[in-house]
Amino acid sequence: MITWMQKHRKYLVVTIWISTIAFVGAGFVGWGAYDLNASRASSVAKVGHRNISIQEFQSKYGQLHAYYSQLFDGQLSDEQAKELGIENLALEALVNETMLLNFADDLGLGVNDEDIVKYIIADQNFHSNGKFDKELYKNTLKRARTTESEYEESLKNVILLDKLRHAINLPANAQDIDMLTASFLMQDKISMKVVEASADEIKIDEDAVKKLWEEHKNEYKTMTEFKLDTKFIPAISSDANTNELTEFYNENKNEYKGSDDKIKEFEAVKDEVLKDYNLKQTKKVALEEYLKIKKDEKQADVSIATFEDNASLPMDELKLAKKGDTLKPFEYEDGYMIVKVKEIVAPRVMSFNEAKDQILELYKEQKTREIVEAKAKELLEKGFQGTDIGFVSRDTVKAEGGLSEGEFNIFVNRLFEKSNKKGYVVLGNKAVVYEIIEQKLTNTDKDKEYKEIITQNVGYLKNNELIRDLTTALTKRYQVTYFYTKKQ
Repeated sequence: MITWMQKHRKYLVVTIWISTIAFVGAGFVGWGAYDLNASRASSVAKVGHRNISIQEFQSKYGQLHAYYSQLFDGQLSDEQAKELGIENLALEALVNETMLLNFADDLGLGVNDEDIVKYIIADQNFHSNGKFDKELYKNTLKRARTTESEYEESLKNVILLDKLRHAINLPANAQDIDMLTASFLMQDKISMKVVEASADEIKIDEDAVKKLWEEHKNEYKTMTEFKLDTKFIPAISSDANTNELTEFYNENKNEYKGSDDKIKEFEAVKDEVLKDYNLKQTKKVALEEYLKIKKDEKQADVSIATFEDNASLPMDELKLAKKGDTLKPFEYEDGYMIVKVKEIVAPRVMSFNEAKDQILELYKEQKTREIVEAKAKELLEKGFQGTDIGFVSRDTVKAEGGLSEGEFNIFVNRLFEKSNKKGYVVLGNKAVVYEIIEQKLTNTDKDKEYKEIITQNVGYLKNNELIRDLTTALTKRYQVTYFYTKKQ
């Protein structure tokens, strides 16, 4: 059965579907410095007869950044984003999508206004009390800093891709479902032993650390620094009467919902309404100041220096700005901030001393892996007496043999990706040495429990494979021209 699993490993792949409109309500995430051909300043690439705009690139980057940020428990740093290559992933995804859009065009598929309306009305993100809420729709787009026309225009590609996928859809058949059921519901009876590397076993060799830095120094750069002139406009205290506040509340009532998703009464949120009303009036003042500063009729009075990890500033806009640019007012603390770019200091390679702490971490990680792998290989060569923990399957949840539930879950998932009867799985400073003693399929109750999800995943896997093969074929049909310098 292990041989069978190796032969059909593509059916074990976890397919991740990222919604193409996941950016709604989440705002945009910026990226690092990039290089665009000056003559193509509005696009990052051209595929066939279609251009990929900077806005599409920014949106796709934002979607992927948000997705990976969730995997990192909301703690994804700019450095980690660079290591993951999210910019390149975003560009590659858009190029592949645009190839499919070209193909859809050639097939004569299209999108009309009725298609767009149906799509929006069916979107649960815009539903309140079980039906489409136009005010919620408008306010959601407002929070995402996009207009209805911009959003509806962006949906054309989403809907066209959806039509293409439906046109070439391959349904799951019984044989496909049986194969995935067998792989997913397989149980392994295993014997296991955990080996660890302690901190005392890791000896720091300064020469080796410096050599490691030499090999990786281009990966350790300082952050982009922004030297800015700023002007803060504190929130004004207006003397708005009840009628004015009630009118403002009625225009924005979807912003005042409770945890039950119901709109709160005016009296319950009166103080919050007043604060928002004052902030709106402050924005008018800030826009007037912004125009004066932009025209050099007035100076921004406070100079600051900050780095690209400053979450309180609109980094997506700053990273696109040039020296001398003035950003439109943005909400900052209890008011609005206007920023004029005085200087942008580009990243540089860190010196050894600057990068030493980070290089040491990499060195320790590598040494730890070397130690636990050496121990694991020695056990496998000499033979080991592990603990028989019985049968495990992909959905087994437990802590075992010194592993936490999370570590055990990772181990089990990696175990079912392997084709060897004996082996090891590295988990940080630990390695799990295992031997598969016996295999069997689960009972029919589990078949019934997972039938629906397995059937869905078979469809996803088959059609994902089809789209991948189609995209590969289309690379020979449509020329790709990049106006963007990919990150190495």
